[in-house]
Amino acid sequence: MSVRARLTLLMNDDSDILHEIRERPDEGARILVGKYGRRLYAVAMRLCRNEADAEDLVSRTLARVVQSIGSFKGDSEFFTWQCAIMANFFKTGLRRKGANSLEFPKELPEVSDERPSPAEAAECTDDAREVRAAVAALPGRLREAVVLFYFGGMSVPAIAKSLGEPEGTVYYRLHEAKKAIREKISGKIQGCTPFARPTECREEKP
Repeated sequence: MSVRARLTLLMNDDSDILHEIRERPDEGARILVGKYGRRLYAVAMRLCRNEADAEDLVSRTLARVVQSIGSFKGDSEFFTWQCAIMANFFKTGLRRKGANSLEFPKELPEVSDERPSPAEAAECTDDAREVRAAVAALPGRLREAVVLFYFGGMSVPAIAKSLGEPEGTVYYRLHEAKKAIREKISGKIQGCTPFARPTECREEKP
């Protein structure tokens, strides 16, 4: 089996990715970036709102995922666990240069992932641009809760744990964020409500 075919096969099963990371960290890191790098970057961009900080946040998140893979117990989705790690970095604002010992390859394997990223799913209508703009305009703490919940797929308890906040505070921030977005966007937008998780978006039926 060719290297590309093997990588493609691994992309279809997180358990195989976990095994690769544990047994061959360098190769596992390449597969991890190929499968989840784009999705994590979409979340990071909504948190940071600038490319440099988003790239830094993703790099640190991926490095920590590889270094801490033994602590993943499988009681949540692998991507959700990665978003929790990202939330912790974002919360503490870690930006120490050279903090990561893991170097990610510049040349990534060309492995296809047929599933849409959250960013692509959010673009199921032309008007979704207005939703993204409204989210980007939210105050930091409200934006953080919305991004982790709707784009990161994290539950309220998971967000609360990652941010060190009471669950009630997270619920309140989501409520306030929805209210703020409603001031800019009214009702449903071509079948996608502003507050549905991206994967719940559907084209409006005639």
